[in-house]
Amino acid sequence: MPADLVLRGGRVFTGRASDGLGRAVAIGGGQVLAVGHDDLADLVGPRTRVVDLRGRLVVPGLHDAHTHLLGGALTEEALDLRAARCDDDLARAVASKVAERGEQEWVLGRGWDADLWEGGRWPGRAALDAVAPRTPVLLRRRDGHAALCNGAALRLAKITRDTPDPPGGALPKQSDGEPTGLLLEDPALELVSKLVPPASRAAQERALERLAARCARLGITSVQDDPSFDEALAPAAVYAGLLAAEKLPLRVQLWRRLGRAAEALAADEAALAAGGAPERRVAFGLLKGYLDGSLGSRTALLFQPYCDTPSAGTGIPVTPPELLVERARAAHRRGHQVGLHAIGDRAAALALDVFEAVAASEGLDSVRARRHRIEHAQLVRPEDVARLGRLCAVASVQPIHLASDLRIAESRLGAHRCAACGYPWRSFADREEAQGSTLAFGTDYPVEPLDPLPNLACAVSRRSPREPGLPPTFEPTQAVTLAEALEAYTSGAARACHREAWLGQLAPGFAADLAVFSADLFELPPSDWPALRCDLTVVDGQVVWEGS
Repeated sequence: MPADLVLRGGRVFTGRASDGLGRAVAIGGGQVLAVGHDDLADLVGPRTRVVDLRGRLVVPGLHDAHTHLLGGALTEEALDLRAARCDDDLARAVASKVAERGEQEWVLGRGWDADLWEGGRWPGRAALDAVAPRTPVLLRRRDGHAALCNGAALRLAKITRDTPDPPGGALPKQSDGEPTGLLLEDPALELVSKLVPPASRAAQERALERLAARCARLGITSVQDDPSFDEALAPAAVYAGLLAAEKLPLRVQLWRRLGRAAEALAADEAALAAGGAPERRVAFGLLKGYLDGSLGSRTALLFQPYCDTPSAGTGIPVTPPELLVERARAAHRRGHQVGLHAIGDRAAALALDVFEAVAASEGLDSVRARRHRIEHAQLVRPEDVARLGRLCAVASVQPIHLASDLRIAESRLGAHRCAACGYPWRSFADREEAQGSTLAFGTDYPVEPLDPLPNLACAVSRRSPREPGLPPTFEPTQAVTLAEALEAYTSGAARACHREAWLGQLAPGFAADLAVFSADLFELPPSDWPALRCDLTVVDGQVVWEGS
């Protein structure tokens, strides 16, 4: 049968670094029909659309393996604080919003980074109290692992000088014992965030529709979305509704919180099934737990103390490992994949301890087949990279985080620790080939932008696309090749969520998801990639984005 669409005259990356590169691809009936080194003329019929690639690059649709898509979409409607450089900048942004809307509504924002403050000091609430004495304010740090609130928000949450730190979080105090307004890690943030009125279903749909369209323009055809931190959201219903309205041009897997009751998990799945969304378009994915926080907030869990701030100790243990073992074992027995947030070297080691404890009771082969995941895996000792390989676990990493960490890592960790265990992507890729573990790439949006091109550039160059003059802090030999990076963004991400049998490759019988970039990345240096664009995006054989 003739193809519906043939793209030829360029370069075709199939999704596997070990494959050769083709020059044409044909799709029909929502599937890939063929990839060839010729122009596939025998598949061109009278109704076939033929696209002359003119030397451009075709890849499988990109698959962002770690996002907070719905939460990030809503965050875009809050104050953008990325340009703030001092407490007064935060206060001016808040004052403007209060003047615009009045004193009654919460003021929400995200994006500030205390490492850009003079001396790298943490902000305090005094400036916010001056401009918003009666309006509750909650401003999240760029990584989401810390926030600053004002006195009005503290009063609503009943947080006083006598409030103890919640388990797994911290409420820093001033020298006089009064709360600074800082909230470190989710258990502390939730004391305030649970009081914020949830976004309406209509607001969620509007925000997500806008962001899903952006995904299509970027060549992203699949995402894994973690809305587990916000129980007030109704992500399955929102995604299913958008798909039914033909406003969801991508595939979505939704994560839920590790430890959620079995009855609640079953109710989630029944509600999604009732919505009628095809499982290949909207489905539930892994169950996520937390071991630590972030390097930027000095809450990542380390074996040795932070070099620049000894008072930060070795970070914050968010969840007791013994509790994670109990929850992970129960999830494994119910057939769920487990993902554990682990950024620090000690957190990564503890995550592997959890998986090994599950293997001890449930069998190593069972654990290897389930492909439990370490989310972020930024600092991992060589011996733990080897353990990850033996367990066939997934290293779900976001290369673009290196762009921010280049500015702070050496002061936080010291040069030796950076070089020894920082962002060991080459080691992950080698273990994948030798032992069957998996390397998957994502962005952690909204912590970082969704755009995959700077992410790919970071993975290959070990430099910041935003600040190319910064010298590499982490071991340069841990870079991966472009083909390996694209594999981690396509077939690797599909394997990370057990969809490798039909997704992530341009091979006969696979889902016809693909993206066409405006030039051939294999012919250009990584520094040029962020300026490129996606010209064409296809999902299930349907064009969902085409540039002019």
